[in-house]
Amino acid sequence: MPCRTLRLILLWLLAGWQFAWADPPPAEAPAASTDVLQQLKSAPSRGLLYEVSRDGKTAYLFGTIHVGRPNFFPLDLVVTQALAQSSELVVELDATQGDKMQAAVQRHAVLPDSQRLDSLLSPSLRKRLQTQLDTLGIPRDSLQAYKPWMAALSIMMGAMQASGFEPAYATDLYLIALAKGLNKPIDELESIDYQLELFDSTTRQEQLAFLDETLRMLEQGRLRGDTQALVDAWLDSDAQALQQQSLASMRENPRSARWMQQKLFTERNRHMAASIDRMLAAGRQPFVAIGALHLTGADGVPALLAMRGYRIKNLYP
Repeated sequence: MPCRTLRLILLWLLAGWQFAWADPPPAEAPAASTDVLQQLKSAPSRGLLYEVSRDGKTAYLFGTIHVGRPNFFPLDLVVTQALAQSSELVVELDATQGDKMQAAVQRHAVLPDSQRLDSLLSPSLRKRLQTQLDTLGIPRDSLQAYKPWMAALSIMMGAMQASGFEPAYATDLYLIALAKGLNKPIDELESIDYQLELFDSTTRQEQLAFLDETLRMLEQGRLRGDTQALVDAWLDSDAQALQQQSLASMRENPRSARWMQQKLFTERNRHMAASIDRMLAAGRQPFVAIGALHLTGADGVPALLAMRGYRIKNLYP
C-alpha cells in the first residue's frame, strides 16, 4: 500500500467501507407516531438517493456515511418510504453481527501470538505512535496485538471519534434498525473477510508506511478538516462535491491512488452493480445502502447500472 494515499483511504473509510469499530448500540430508528411522521417530513435530505428501474422492477440506492452524530437523524420521509416499499434492505455488510466481525478480525488483523506491534516499529515510529495514543486517550496495550494496518485504521477512527463523529451513528446502522422495525429482511453485498483481506494482502513494508502516513496526517492536523469536508458534502446531498474530493486525492498522488481507486472502488462497484442486477432479475426489489462514494462518478454503481439498461432517477437533484 503506497504511503501517500491516506486521504483517499480516509474517504473510503468514511463513505466507502463499512466496518464495526466498536460495540455501542446503533442509532435508533424512529417509532411510528404522528410526531415522528412530522419529524420525517421536516428532516432535510442527506446522503445520495437514486431510484433504479427497468421492466416494472424498482430498486433504490442510498449513499451512506459510516460515522455520524445524533443530529443526523431521522433521515427524511423519502428514504423511509423507499425502504418501506422495498422487499429488503441490502448493505455492504451487517456490522451488527459482532461475533462474526470479531472472528474475521482475529483471522486477518491480529499478529501471531509471538509478535507485538512494538516489535515491528522503529524507535522513532514507536515514539510518534505513543504521542498520538496519549493525545487520543487510547491505551497502548489495546493496539499491541494488531498488525500495523489495523493499528493505523484504529487510530484514524479514534481521531474521528475525538472530533465527535461516532460509528454508532453510521447511517447503515440506522437503516438496519429501521429495516428490523419494518420487518424487512437484511442481506449483504460483501463479506467482512473480503473487506479485511484488501488490507491484509499488503506487505509489511506497505503497512508500516501506512501507519507512518496516518501518524503524519494526525501530526499535521489534516484529518479533522478532511473529515468535516466529506461530512458536509454528505449532509448537503452533494454528489459532485463527494466526487471532487475523490478526484483531488487522485490528482495529489496519481500513481499510488490509481491502484487504490481500482481496488477500493472500481472493482467493488462492478461487483455491486452485477449483484444488484441479479437481484432485480430474480424479482427482488431491494433498498441498497452502500458508501456514498460508490454512487459517484462514471464508474459509480448508478452509472454502471445505466449501462445495463436501467433508468436512473436522482431523488435528491
